[in-house]
Amino acid sequence: MKKKVYIKEGTELQKAIGEIFKDFGFNTFDNKRVFVKPNMLRIARPEECIITDPKLIEAVVDYLLSLSANITVGDNPIPQKVNELDVAEECGFLSASRGRFKNIGRYVKTVRIRHNRVKNVYVSRDILDAELLISLPKFKVHTLTMLSIAIKNQFGIIPGGLKPYLHYQCPTLNDFCRLLIEICNLKKPNLIIVDALNIIDAKGKLFKFNKLIAGADAWAIDYVCTLIAGMNPHSNPILRLGLKDKIFEPENIEIIGDAAPIKGFAVPFSLPIRDIFAGMGSRVFAKFQHLNIPVIDHSLCNKCRACENVCPVRAVRSFNIDQKKCIKCYCCFEVCPQNAIKRRLRII
Repeated sequence: MKKKVYIKEGTELQKAIGEIFKDFGFNTFDNKRVFVKPNMLRIARPEECIITDPKLIEAVVDYLLSLSANITVGDNPIPQKVNELDVAEECGFLSASRGRFKNIGRYVKTVRIRHNRVKNVYVSRDILDAELLISLPKFKVHTLTMLSIAIKNQFGIIPGGLKPYLHYQCPTLNDFCRLLIEICNLKKPNLIIVDALNIIDAKGKLFKFNKLIAGADAWAIDYVCTLIAGMNPHSNPILRLGLKDKIFEPENIEIIGDAAPIKGFAVPFSLPIRDIFAGMGSRVFAKFQHLNIPVIDHSLCNKCRACENVCPVRAVRSFNIDQKKCIKCYCCFEVCPQNAIKRRLRII
């Protein structure tokens, strides 16, 4: 069966969203638990083109509500001085979610994966427990993976603090891309709608593309977006592995709409040496992030034990954190009602 990918005009968002849901047979949700996962990398404004445009989130949430869905919206941003709800408010996601945004970094579940370096990952329970997952990735370039679209957006099911740690565990680009593939397989989206309304290329040039790219298969979506970016699919390290391992076949993808390359769109340069230096840079950044440790401020702690109860590796005991056990998931940071958990840089 062909994997269909629709390219829709984004001028009338609500109309385009309605067409997409009908194209994929979603006519009602009957109070099903639907998780909407945008891309909320960090605190950013929509015009920076690195997070999902709140207008798209709003249009999707409104349409789902009209079909009687039980909605949760959320993502796991990279570690910051504030929690997920504060990041969501700054990004405009709280209001766009119509009160459905949830802090999903608080409770995680251990899941085994098949990877040569990583045996277990921690995944947000809210996403695993959802009956349907709708992914809203941002169309954007990425220093390490060239593009960050559907498969890369699934990295957000991992709590924010663990992302640098997983980067560090994967010393090569292939290791990291295979990890992304394994994580994507843990909870495949039922529907993907790519925000390609406004895009910034590798040189910082803004393109008002004004398109939505929709499909039910992450590989098909990433393949079509790679073509639109004007790239050879073999230059995309994730697609290169997918083609090599025959995970997907381009001839089985049906494109409905105009997938012509964006004229003048610049992507990160692609040379073998690039992969080496990009991987090294990613690991250095990941190591630095991993040196940020959670510490309890006992002057603020009210001994409620919320941090102790939420810790997936039982590193919190007697109101102290065992840094040898701590995996830097920052669930304790997210759950503390007194803001008594602080992140501090530990120099080794």
